[in-house]
Amino acid sequence: MTDFSQITDSILKLHHFTEEQLSRFCEKLTLTKPSRKDFLLKPGQISDCLTFVNAGSLRFYTKTENSELTLNFFTEQQWVADLESLLSQKPSNNYIEVFENSALFSITLTDIHALMDTTPSFRMLNALIADMTISTSHIATINTKSPDERYKTLLNTHPDWVNRFPQMQIASYLGMTPETLSRVRARII
Repeated sequence: MTDFSQITDSILKLHHFTEEQLSRFCEKLTLTKPSRKDFLLKPGQISDCLTFVNAGSLRFYTKTENSELTLNFFTEQQWVADLESLLSQKPSNNYIEVFENSALFSITLTDIHALMDTTPSFRMLNALIADMTISTSHIATINTKSPDERYKTLLNTHPDWVNRFPQMQIASYLGMTPETLSRVRARII
């Protein structure tokens, strides 16, 4: 039997759903166990589901002219999608790559809409989508805060990322080169 406790805990933070409603939601979930370096999404594909990270981690990034730009990391108990593609139902320009072997539960946008149509309380699932937006405050810090301040913020908000993801990807997320990140880490430690 599949354990949906992490997922139900996640959606119960949004709204008080009945046991029957939680059961209906969980019936729509599909479990996948992708391996490291698999992709949930590539440019040209449409993001058509919300995915819950039950175990493992993922990286959300885009390619620029000269490099890759990490937009976000996702770890256990987080929901994942390319929000722009999901909401517009247009092809994505981004990648969602499995960073560690993972256990993921997905629900399609079609199933979410069906749940919302039959039970108004499922409209609270919109809060899941709102929580997935890339923080504009993080993007603003790249231009307004020093590299040291950005790294300290990362240590305060996501200390596990520092040992879980490669320095090159952390540097990309923080808007700096790996060399700058090395100097920042040396100063802060």
